[in-house]
Formats: sequence, structure tokens, C-alpha cells
Amino acid sequence: MRKSFIVFLVVVAVVAMILVIGVFGDLLSGSRDFSPIDDPYPAERGYFMGALVTPRTGQSFADAYDEAANYADFVPVWGKPSPFYSMASDLSGSWGDTYIYEYTRGSGMFPLIHFSFIGPGITLSTPPELEGATLSDPAWRTAYKNAVIDTVKAVRPMYLSVGNEVNRWFEKYGATAGDPNGFQHFVSLYEEIYDEVKALSDRIVVFCVFAREIISENREADLSFLSMFTASKLDLLAFTSYVHAVQGINEPADVPDDYYSRALAYMPGKKMALTELGWPSLEAFGGQQGQADHLTDVAGRLTQDQGVELHMLGWAWLNDLDADDETGLIEHDGTEKIAYGVWKALSISE
Repeated sequence: MRKSFIVFLVVVAVVAMILVIGVFGDLLSGSRDFSPIDDPYPAERGYFMGALVTPRTGQSFADAYDEAANYADFVPVWGKPSPFYSMASDLSGSWGDTYIYEYTRGSGMFPLIHFSFIGPGITLSTPPELEGATLSDPAWRTAYKNAVIDTVKAVRPMYLSVGNEVNRWFEKYGATAGDPNGFQHFVSLYEEIYDEVKALSDRIVVFCVFAREIISENREADLSFLSMFTASKLDLLAFTSYVHAVQGINEPADVPDDYYSRALAYMPGKKMALTELGWPSLEAFGGQQGQADHLTDVAGRLTQDQGVELHMLGWAWLNDLDADDETGLIEHDGTEKIAYGVWKALSISE
């Protein structure tokens, strides 16, 4: 009996040791649960709504986030804004505690984390020690990849944009073989990052955002770059869109029915996200009614009526940035525009 009891104690000790070694092994290897903290479920409308939170005159950030949460599900997060190499430290520090955990998640919304590799003048954003690097530079690519992975581990988001308006780089540099700054180098880096993020958690929705317009040239973007991506490694087909910037489009009715659905020719059946939309309430573009009509069209005629499965609908920012801005859904003094009535109606629609 005594011998059996001793054997039992030895077995228990061995099992306990294995468990302890496993836990410490996970800690040492960095292997632990990085699944998203957020677990949003879209309302009956079928898509998530969001906007950059911009306080109006006399409004605190805390109050602005609470107000936004009445009719929004997500908030785009750029850091302070932060260059990519500072994102992880900024979002895991006091700034992230306030703006992600307290203001965004604390108000019942979730963050859409945005990265960007593009600096001013469509140049490569680089850490100081890598100044002069190219898009194909192994050290720069490792720095960018590590920044994304470190941020995912720190914030554990559900929605991750690995680059914003990335096709602006394609428009400037093209994708010529042998060019160290060719767009093909971003595509390959994006797909490497996609695989590494999915290895942390396959629940994370990973994509990059494309510009539907080249605003500086008042034209639509060349969508042919979409054929360079592996469709299965884009969880969403995501765009920013300021369609009023296109020459010849002056009112919502000027926007062709297939303006967004054309992109599906490259990725049939892919869910679409319009992460950042803007139409000013200027008289030249139909005033407040024109802005409201465009929002109505985006949610109906231009997407769902064309067979587009809309997953995210984001407005550029909630309140006008100042007295001279016209893009927000609410004037800088707090007066609600007609489009904000549309926004609220879409949000609560069932």
C-alpha cells in the first residue's frame, strides 16, 4: 500500500512538473493566447458602422466617444497618430489605456487598428536607424512586420489593417521587376504578415486598405493592382473613398451604380469594407442634402443593390474639424446635419 502511495505521489509530481514546464515554455517562447479581446456581432443591418471621433467645440474626448457609441460600432485607431515603429509602445502604454481601453472599448466600440508604411510625399516611412531604406530592404521589412506583430500582441484587436491606401504607392512607383521600391515588395510583405498574424489567431480579420480615388489627380484609382494579391489573404476588400474628388462628379447621382462593385471583378464574392468615406456638405456638391443622399446611396444603391456584401461602413470623422471644415456629420458647434439623421437611421435600422 505504502509503495503504491509513493508511486502515486511520483506520478502526481511528474504531471505537475510537465504542466509547469509547459507554462514556462509558453512564456519563454511567447506562445500564449493572442485571440482578439473584441468579439463584435453586426446588428441586423448586417454591417458595422464607425467614424473617427473628433470632439466639437467645448466637448471632451470622453464625451465625444460616448456620443459616437450611440450610433457607431468601431473607431479607426492610428496611434497618437504614430509612425509604424512607435505603434506598439504607444498603444500598449498610457495613450492606449485611455483611447483604446477606456474610450473605445469602454464605450462598447471596438478599434480598427491602422498601419501605414507611407510617409509624406509617398516616401517610405522608416525608423531613424534605417533612413534611406527601400521597400525591399530586409531590415526595413523585418521592422515593419515586427511592429505589426508586437501591436497585435499588445492590443489583441479583431480588425487589423496592415496598410492604408497602399495603392497610392503603386500609382507612384509601379511594380517593375528589379525595382527595390516596386509595389510587388509590399504585396509579398503583406502576405508574410498575414500568415504570421493568423498564426497568432485565425480570428483576427486581416486586410489592407486601398484608395478608391487618387484625389491629387481628381480621378479614380487604377484597380488593376488588385490582381497582384492572393484573394484568400485579404479577409476584406477595403477602400477609402472621397468620390466627389473625381472630375465630373458633382452630386450623388453622378456616381455610377457599379462604382464600388467593379472591384469585385478581381475578387468575386469578397466582403467589402468602406473604412473611410467623405462627402462635404458644401453647396457645390449639393449642400447638406447632397451629403445625406451620398450616404444613403453608399448604404444602398452603390453596394447592397449591386450585390456587394458590405461589412464595414465608416465615415471620415463625426464632427467637422473646425469652422471651415464641411466633411463631418455634425457641425463644429454641435448642430446636426441632415446626413447625421441618415447615419442614425442606418445605425438603428433592423
